[in-house]
Amino acid sequence: MPPLWAARRTDGGSGMAKTPDDKRQYPTFAEVSRAALQAIDRVLSHWLPGGKRVDGGKEYTAPNPTRADKHAGSLKVNMAKGTWSDFATGDKGGDLIDLVRYLDGGSEVDACNKLADLLSVTPGTASASPPTSSKAKAPEWVPVLPIPDEAIHKVLQTHRQHGKPSKVWIYRTADGRPMMVLYRFDLGPDDSDTPRKVFAPLTWCKHSGNGSLSWRWQGLPEPRPLLRLDELATRAADPVVLCEGEKAADAAAELLPGYVATCWPNGTNSWQKADFAPLAGRDMLLWPDNDAPGLKCMDALAEHLRQLGAASVRQVALTVFGQRPGLDDSRPTFHQGGEWAEGDDAADALAKGWTPAHLAELERSGELFALAPSTTSAKGKARASSKPAPVEKSAPVPAGFRVTADGVFYAGEDGEARPVCSRLEILARTRDEKGHGWGLLVEFDDPDGTSKRLNIPQRSMAGDFGKDVLGPLVDMGLRLAPLRTARNSRNDLQSYLQGYDSSERARLVTRLGWHGDAYLLPDRRIGQSIEHLHFYEAGAQLPPISQAGTLEQWQQQIGALCVGNNRLAFVVCVAFAGPLLHLLGAESGGFHLYGDSSGGKTTHLQVAASVWGGPRLVRSWRSTDNALESVAAAHSDGLLVLDEIGMCDPRIIGETVYMLGNGTGKARANDRGQAGRQVQEWRLLFLSTGEKTLAQHMAEAHKELKAGMEVRLLAVPADASKGLGLFEALHGFEDAAALSDALKARVSKFYGSPALAFLSALCEPGKLRGYAAMVRSTVERFISEALPASASGQAQRAAARFGLAAAAGELATALGVTGWPDGTATHAAKVCLGAWLAERGGAGNLEGEAIVQCLRLIIEKYGESRFTRWDSVAAKVDDHAPRTVDRLGFRRTLEHSYGDAQYTTTTYYFLSAAWGGEVFKGMNLRNVNSLLVEREILQPGGSKASQSMALPGIPKARAYVVDATKLFADTGDDLSVAA
Repeated sequence: MPPLWAARRTDGGSGMAKTPDDKRQYPTFAEVSRAALQAIDRVLSHWLPGGKRVDGGKEYTAPNPTRADKHAGSLKVNMAKGTWSDFATGDKGGDLIDLVRYLDGGSEVDACNKLADLLSVTPGTASASPPTSSKAKAPEWVPVLPIPDEAIHKVLQTHRQHGKPSKVWIYRTADGRPMMVLYRFDLGPDDSDTPRKVFAPLTWCKHSGNGSLSWRWQGLPEPRPLLRLDELATRAADPVVLCEGEKAADAAAELLPGYVATCWPNGTNSWQKADFAPLAGRDMLLWPDNDAPGLKCMDALAEHLRQLGAASVRQVALTVFGQRPGLDDSRPTFHQGGEWAEGDDAADALAKGWTPAHLAELERSGELFALAPSTTSAKGKARASSKPAPVEKSAPVPAGFRVTADGVFYAGEDGEARPVCSRLEILARTRDEKGHGWGLLVEFDDPDGTSKRLNIPQRSMAGDFGKDVLGPLVDMGLRLAPLRTARNSRNDLQSYLQGYDSSERARLVTRLGWHGDAYLLPDRRIGQSIEHLHFYEAGAQLPPISQAGTLEQWQQQIGALCVGNNRLAFVVCVAFAGPLLHLLGAESGGFHLYGDSSGGKTTHLQVAASVWGGPRLVRSWRSTDNALESVAAAHSDGLLVLDEIGMCDPRIIGETVYMLGNGTGKARANDRGQAGRQVQEWRLLFLSTGEKTLAQHMAEAHKELKAGMEVRLLAVPADASKGLGLFEALHGFEDAAALSDALKARVSKFYGSPALAFLSALCEPGKLRGYAAMVRSTVERFISEALPASASGQAQRAAARFGLAAAAGELATALGVTGWPDGTATHAAKVCLGAWLAERGGAGNLEGEAIVQCLRLIIEKYGESRFTRWDSVAAKVDDHAPRTVDRLGFRRTLEHSYGDAQYTTTTYYFLSAAWGGEVFKGMNLRNVNSLLVEREILQPGGSKASQSMALPGIPKARAYVVDATKLFADTGDDLSVAA
């Protein structure tokens, strides 16, 4: 058939678009065609809603509503010319008037008039100049914002072409008032069973000419608002997940309830028309659709959000959805064989069985987050970097200054360049994770050529500049210009620093270790991070995690000597275990090797430290608990090595162990009673040595060991019982001393490479999930094999830490780091766990044993002196017995016969006040009573642990009745003659 536009009159489009006998003036076809082309976005969204731009934005495609077309692709409109064609049917036209006639039917005049009415085109109003953009002319129907209550109550329920919507979203202002209603229409699958969907925005508009009000099928002007602005305002502290569409945002809100889920209108190609300013200062998670346009869009958005000042920007790692989700007794599981098709989004994840529990587990392990968007490919192939994290150095130099290899120079009013100082580059503005503590990160070389970095707090430049800024710089090696006065150089340097203005940012962190997918060391970052991380803790005085020799040399010279020496292999396993704590959500804790001073304990610590660096990494226990906070934060997600526990004040050692195991420092107030500096946090394993156990060391200060302390620092006897101290195999050396001396010499030559190799392998994209499953399985198997089913909770916690060390050693072996045979790490951990259990007295509950022992000790010490004899049947005081001073209760001895055998039993009646106020003071009385009743030591009175009775001299009282026979049943003591 001939094209529809071929029937148009041939007057060049200058005739009037009117019907016969109509005397009114109408714009010409040419005027309407030009106006339609200038407002082509509006025309297409009105007649072909739900379409999208393709071919780099040059064409627009949408399903053809004149036939059973259920997906876009065949019908296309040229955005520059307005020509169109449907390649499936051969229909085509020369401008937008033809398109409207084709879609609505009727005559060419009808189509022209419909366009003129929509666009309010009157004779002579359409510009004859070539169209430039659809933004050149403001729409005549202008949205009223916000939508009045009386209008929203009468919102349209159906679309004239698509009927009732399948889903409706309301875009609101920050205070919750409606701005736009967005309808989704699911029109059913096409011939290839591909679902077809159409979106249509609806706004309450006012005509700019006559002032009339009406609902119009058109969107909001640019910049367009985000979905859920009201929720963004009310949940200002929560992170934000940004999706590509409303349905995906709904699903993300369900899957990530801790996030505010939002999106922008009109999809991928329209993100530049949206207003993302409300996301400034927020922690952002971008969830792209699984296709090239989605990834490209989110990459661009990530950069845009950083420029807006987002606190952080991360992206969902789409590779994790290649797994198949499952549930095991409500616990999320992950299996092979998942399907993540092209174009899938959060809504598809929800439909495929992913739950909030799955994503919470992925978030906890860090697997939810991809590498920096700018380096993430569609297949997630980017490699982790083990180089120091770079900071872009393209920031503008403050006016009047220039920086060269020779230094910083300032050109005054005379134009002469005057030297200020040696080269000092300003890398970025810095701030902490809460957006506080702003400063400048600078870099310079000292006189030896060593590169230095320093964070200069912004507040210091408002105080004594010479003392607070210039002093630290000069102390680290910055050189002021020698031919100028100190005052002039200082003033110019202050102007240079204060004049810096750039969007470059760096995050100040006071904790090393894992930050998203990146592992931060004092002098480098392994893996990818969204922004530069700068460790800032002046009090830590960190030795750098350094490297000497190759990994192969470490394996041959040090690692090989660990095989057959279980304690040596075990401490190396502990060195690898620190970075794995976060995979399991495991608690911090330590291991303590104790025994004679000549057994090689310090050598073992040095070997463990060689995984990370040189012998300087071995620290002394001789420190205050306050100083250890900074040290612990500096070793977060790693290994802290502390030698000789006897050097620590026994009065504080217990609380210090508690602090290290809890992973948090003390909260401190400032001089106004408000919260002071940020509380230090960490997550680590630590190794300790000493001649005594923690309990023995605390006893010197008359401090009592609590079970929680014992579990936080697991004491392993140093002696391996082979006559070689801690060693079991000499590997050809003459004796244990020779082996120890050789190891001490070698750890000074070969160190650091194992940790770097291990961390680099962990940071490979997409690997952590598999490693987490491997570690978890190894720990669970270790516990089940090493402990009886009846083991106490404390023993279970201890075994889990030994198991984590075993899992770390086996993983390092599997990654080719240790050079050990398989199973070496597991065997070493089992040997050390067995030694701990043997010294402890089994796998029972230590707190339970402590309770029983406490009660035994009271009776052994005061059974005669502080318990009044009660020999009569009646509750009568024995007048002939000595007077009891500071009485705890009463004791009653009865004689029994069994055949020819005679024996006695003694029962102790503890007064209620003495039982809770002295015998078990400071303990949880409910737990005490429950345990003693369970062991049948305490005879309850009905539902209560105590009995109501008449005691000698006390007509009515509550007493705790203790069966001494049951109490001393396991000790071998004969209490039959206690009376």
